[in-house]
Amino acid sequence: MLGAAATVMAEPSVAGWIERVRLGEEGIILSAKLDTGADTSSLHASDVRWFTRNEAHWVAFEVMGEDGRKAHFERKVVRIAEIKRRGGGKAFERPTVLMGICLGRVYRVTEINLADRARFKQPFLVGRNFLAGHYAVDSARTNTIEPDCTELKVR
Repeated sequence: MLGAAATVMAEPSVAGWIERVRLGEEGIILSAKLDTGADTSSLHASDVRWFTRNEAHWVAFEVMGEDGRKAHFERKVVRIAEIKRRGGGKAFERPTVLMGICLGRVYRVTEINLADRARFKQPFLVGRNFLAGHYAVDSARTNTIEPDCTELKVR
């Protein structure tokens, strides 16, 4: 007989490989690619400007939602991501910030590196750092859930 109760893990929800997400309290809606091959999430940001606040590195940047509305963000840089180039070559660096993301009914604050994703169809790439334990990705499906985090509680 076991002395402690067994922990029951909830099964992850299933999402398509393309879904809509909402960025934090600003409410910007974006099309996102759910990529289980990416460690970290990545966001298309424009007008990225570095500055110092309270002796820490920060970035200010703009994000355009799918409705054409632009939002201005300022976030503390939590680390610098070193990105490897395909086929070798010198790696490059991206600022990484913490942002709240809503996918379906899951809201999580996660690390996101800021990138120029203008050449990609989806401006946001959701990596394993957000998906793990919460979503399984069905590559045959798209746009199966809507961002519905009425209460921004971290899960």
